[in-house]
Amino acid sequence: MRLRQVAAGFIAVLLSSCFAVAHAADKLSAEIDPQVSKVVDAWSKHLKELKGFDVTIKIEMHISQGANSNDINVTQHLQAERPDKLAFMLESGPGGGELVSDGAEVTIFFKTMGKYLVQPVPEDQRTWDKLLTNPLAAAVLNGGNAAVITGAMLADDPAAKLLENVSSATYGGEVKLGDVQCHLIKVASEESDWQLWIEAGDKPIVRQFVPDLSKAFAKMAKGPQGNPAFANLKVESNVQYSDWQENPQFAADAFAFKAPDGAVRIEDLSELRGGGPEAPHPLLAKPAPGIKLDLLGGGKLDLAALKDKNVVILDFWATWCGPCQRAMPVIEKVAAEYKEKGVLLYAVNIQETPEDIQKFIDDSGLKLPIALDKEGEVARAYQANAIPQTVLVGKDGTVQAVHVGLLPNLEAQLKKELDTLVAGKELAGEKAKAAKSKPATAEKESGGK
Repeated sequence: MRLRQVAAGFIAVLLSSCFAVAHAADKLSAEIDPQVSKVVDAWSKHLKELKGFDVTIKIEMHISQGANSNDINVTQHLQAERPDKLAFMLESGPGGGELVSDGAEVTIFFKTMGKYLVQPVPEDQRTWDKLLTNPLAAAVLNGGNAAVITGAMLADDPAAKLLENVSSATYGGEVKLGDVQCHLIKVASEESDWQLWIEAGDKPIVRQFVPDLSKAFAKMAKGPQGNPAFANLKVESNVQYSDWQENPQFAADAFAFKAPDGAVRIEDLSELRGGGPEAPHPLLAKPAPGIKLDLLGGGKLDLAALKDKNVVILDFWATWCGPCQRAMPVIEKVAAEYKEKGVLLYAVNIQETPEDIQKFIDDSGLKLPIALDKEGEVARAYQANAIPQTVLVGKDGTVQAVHVGLLPNLEAQLKKELDTLVAGKELAGEKAKAAKSKPATAEKESGGK
């Protein structure tokens, strides 16, 4: 039972994050076989010329951990019409997410809960590629370990997206996959290795994708702040793409969400909890625990010295945490916009080496200050039992907000809260009363602390 919980809980969300937001490898050092480039470019060109497509995705997973094992089979159906229409439906198997976008609105259906959320799509984000910047939409589309392919197929530049995280790509020649002649591509990256079969001929389409997840699991399980649920966890995954239709004539209502009988529309993610409001974070409205940490590259963070001067954002994170990687650029952007208003950001890394952190920062292009929580003592003081955890400390030195996990509306939420704090108003009292400081549906990774 424990293994099935791990599979259902982590495979659908966390692994998709690892693939979707793994930091890019150094493109200058990537070794790409010229034949791979030729095949991938032809595939990319073919995709970009399509007005739309319809494909069935079948995923077979064998999960094992020690003497325990479990098999999971998932069938998904993806329909896409340029520039902004999508329908991603779960036809069979475990999983909790479906997505429908008619361009103007995107609907996320939380199938296991029987609830759905409708969000407007800004006019400047009405493309497949931009839709994937919505964390909820990305989590749904990336479910099932096929995020590398799904994300690339929906990207403005499929070839660049497919190979952006690659350290090497070799050509395995033309091989038979059933009755279909295919090009075999073998890829290695820092986060994962995978193999891809693209049909040979004048219609280069993806036929099979096989990821090797061992690197990702090892990274997520390592160290005292790693997630022990990933230790010795092995997943054999095979993703088949079939029943391809190119430029199909979609029905008029193909991209209109049809709520199943009994489904309930919600207006806010807090309504997914299903059981009354959650208790606020224990530190809310209390004095922020003291922090004295070295900064990566030199300098110190002394939180007490900032009291009565600055509003401080503390972002607890680790390089192996997918949701952290997705949240950090958003938090960095918001902090930069509020810097002149006295807001300071410190990303508190939990128990990783300066060398590993620096490599991640160099690869990702982030420029935010990194505080080194070498022993994990600050993370324990702030009860950062799951990351990312974002803490807002007011000028008075009290904890004004705590967010655990990747919020789907992170940028807007932070700006709203910072506007309140820089105006000299209190935020923590209202949050404690409303008990909405820890969204249950945020995307997060747990660590044993």
